[in-house]
Amino acid sequence: MNTFFKSFFASLLAILVFCILLFLIVGGIVASVSKSLEKEAVKTEPNSVLVLDLNYDIPEQSYRNITFPNPLSRELMPSTGLNDILRAIKAAETDKNIKGIAIQMGVNTNGYATLQEVRDALFQFRKNSDKFIVSYGEMVNQSSYYLGSVADEVYVHPSGYFEFKGLAAQLSFIKGTLDKLGIRTQVFWAGEFKSATEPLRLDQMSEQNREQLRSYVGGLYQLVLEDISQSRKLSTDSLGNIAANLRAWSLKDAVAVGMLDGLLYEDEWQEVLDKKTGADETPTIGLADYTRGLAKETGNWDSQVAVIYAEGNIVDGSGEFGSIGSTSFRKLLKEVREDDEIKAVVIRINSGGGSALASDVIWREIGLLKAEKPVVVSMGDYAASGGYMMACNATKVLARPTTLTGSIGVFFILPEISGFMEDKLGITSDTVLTETHADFPSLVRATTEAETVQLQRMVDDTYMAFKQQVADGRSMDMEQVEALAKGRIWLGTTALDLGLVDALGGLQDAIEAAAELAGLESYRTTDLPKQELEFWEELMLDLSEETTTPPALETLGALMAPYNTVKSYIEHPVVRAELPYILEWK
Repeated sequence: MNTFFKSFFASLLAILVFCILLFLIVGGIVASVSKSLEKEAVKTEPNSVLVLDLNYDIPEQSYRNITFPNPLSRELMPSTGLNDILRAIKAAETDKNIKGIAIQMGVNTNGYATLQEVRDALFQFRKNSDKFIVSYGEMVNQSSYYLGSVADEVYVHPSGYFEFKGLAAQLSFIKGTLDKLGIRTQVFWAGEFKSATEPLRLDQMSEQNREQLRSYVGGLYQLVLEDISQSRKLSTDSLGNIAANLRAWSLKDAVAVGMLDGLLYEDEWQEVLDKKTGADETPTIGLADYTRGLAKETGNWDSQVAVIYAEGNIVDGSGEFGSIGSTSFRKLLKEVREDDEIKAVVIRINSGGGSALASDVIWREIGLLKAEKPVVVSMGDYAASGGYMMACNATKVLARPTTLTGSIGVFFILPEISGFMEDKLGITSDTVLTETHADFPSLVRATTEAETVQLQRMVDDTYMAFKQQVADGRSMDMEQVEALAKGRIWLGTTALDLGLVDALGGLQDAIEAAAELAGLESYRTTDLPKQELEFWEELMLDLSEETTTPPALETLGALMAPYNTVKSYIEHPVVRAELPYILEWK
């Protein structure tokens, strides 16, 4: 017996020692690799040109310190957020080593409010300094040209592609697909313009949706033309004529009508930079490297303006990366409310909404925060439905002229998949009930008349509460709210006229407004939530990004978005204050 215990404890001790050694070895390897991956600040050489390549999905906030090279990824994902892009452009104004900015045009799919924010910062850069901005690209779509046109000179490769043809908003409808699969969507909504459910129940736009999209797209297009007109010294009528008649489809024609300044190869483009800087070979520095080299903000730690970024779908609970979780966001707002060093708050919203419950939780917490310190909302590309519910309870609300906002309405979707389960998969179900509605709501049977009444009542009650929240937050009566609600979307400029927002402006305007409301003359800004990831967290995130989507589903391509939409409705049947479609610009 004694021999057994000796052997047992000896083995246990050996395992323990092995685990400790393994932990130390792995920890050392991780620390070593992490240190090797962390890039030191790059020093900006004299006569440098800052290169802005923004042809990626720009997040509102930079969220990584290091870029971990995922072996399963073909390329590294850019991570510089809008906050650091604006900071870099502002710093370049007075940086004696930066002689100018070069915009790398390409295929840009960012929203126009994001691009307008950057464009305005570049306009101020040129206005406040005697430095140049030039743009160059090979494949240049309309969005990228909109950004690049702010430059003094715009060039494209002689064999490249240039697009300028007007805006078209395109929606995909999947009702026919669901019918073929045997999936029936039971839809309940409030607000005649609440078109969120149309792709699931119609095969084309309703007249109400067509009306609101025509108004939104037309207004957006006019704003885009006005910005380009200011930079290129072409009238909006001329630009409209060029687009309508495809007069810039040929690159030579684009130069002839004044959209471009010339067609250059890469080496000729480099010569343009050399001529402007007076250098034999102009040094360039990328956005990420330049941002890393910027000095940390200085200012009064006792008087801070917190800038809180809220981006993505609004979900119940803690949420995941890229979403706004009601629990985690509420906790963050509470911490900010109780922090005496934070005197004012800016909430940057870029969200089409989500769960009505989660939006309500955040709405309430913003109200509690507003009672103790000024809260200013800055709207990005979207601040619609649940995103607007969050915004309307702030002290002051600012939108970009091109922001999509409003969509004050709600809906509930209960998919009924018994046909799909039985006819396509051969799966049937049977149920034993203690009461008539014990299995309600159910995905494998249609709702009864009584259940349908209750679901629509739930949606109507949520809609009424939403309108009351807008009335309370914006100091309107219910008749005023009803006139501009109904689920209708609005352009930022129209939202200002309707009283849904207080002013037009960008993130910096919102920060200055918050400081003014708090009576601050000296302050510093603090970005929240903190997005610095440890090495092991980033490693796990990178690996999870590759394994989130099953390989078989990756072949869906353009069908991936509607698949995820239906999947979400099946997995999370909740009342939604949401703009689930993101407009596809053609």
